[in-house]
Amino acid sequence: MPTKMWVSLLLLIGFIGAVAGNQYPMCGNCWCVPDNGGLGDCPDWKPETSFPNKTIDTYQKQAPVSFYILNCNPYKDSSCATEPPQVMLDVDSAVCAYKYIALADGSQSCTNYAMVTYASAADAELDGAVVTHAGSCGLCSTTQDLSIYLIEDFTAAGKKCATMGLFNEDQGLKCYMELGLTGECAKIWNYDGIFDGKACGAVCAKELTWPNNGPAPACALNDCLQCDEDKAGPKFTSFAGRSRRRSGLISEIIRNCSSIAHISHDPCTNPNCGC
Repeated sequence: MPTKMWVSLLLLIGFIGAVAGNQYPMCGNCWCVPDNGGLGDCPDWKPETSFPNKTIDTYQKQAPVSFYILNCNPYKDSSCATEPPQVMLDVDSAVCAYKYIALADGSQSCTNYAMVTYASAADAELDGAVVTHAGSCGLCSTTQDLSIYLIEDFTAAGKKCATMGLFNEDQGLKCYMELGLTGECAKIWNYDGIFDGKACGAVCAKELTWPNNGPAPACALNDCLQCDEDKAGPKFTSFAGRSRRRSGLISEIIRNCSSIAHISHDPCTNPNCGC
């Protein structure tokens, strides 16, 4: 199939998905794919799928004292790194947490925070920080990006923006930013979408209307999503820092239970947030 034709079809499917809205399918009777090829036990907890407007608004009003900047395309430049460089990228137990700025009375600010990578969730908690996702902090670790992840699934919207990026890189970036992502987070989403479209486009063109997952108990990813997982996923996750799975959020794509962090998001535990 000619490139322009399958890209056009991808764009059409993306808009159709955007209209359909967020759906959270099950793998058999479980919200995720249990270990051992789906034959293990379903976790005794389930991620939140709906968040109060107060939570969203509070996160959107908060601002980091500094953030990561991307001045290169990691899919084209093997030496590409964020500014400042990310830390503990190879530490499996690492987490990204918000360290809210101390006020004169000894309490914590609700408006300003530092994004800090800790070796473990326990270390973050001992330092009075609030874990926001598993893995090192990165381009998408801000509260602004978190607020959008809490209301936007990205399965359909991401497909639409990625396809726009294949036609025009600037339009793709604009699409992601119009979703509400910060500029730096939008960059890595855009670079990822463009790379993914070129690397997996031929595979995906054959599966435009296929379900994201196969039948239970394995609920395997379709070949298109598996291609993305293998060829683009690791680099995106490393640079973005935040992903839905790392943030303890589910999506229209059913994922392995063990890949989804057990994290809750509630800024209102801070009394200065006025919730």
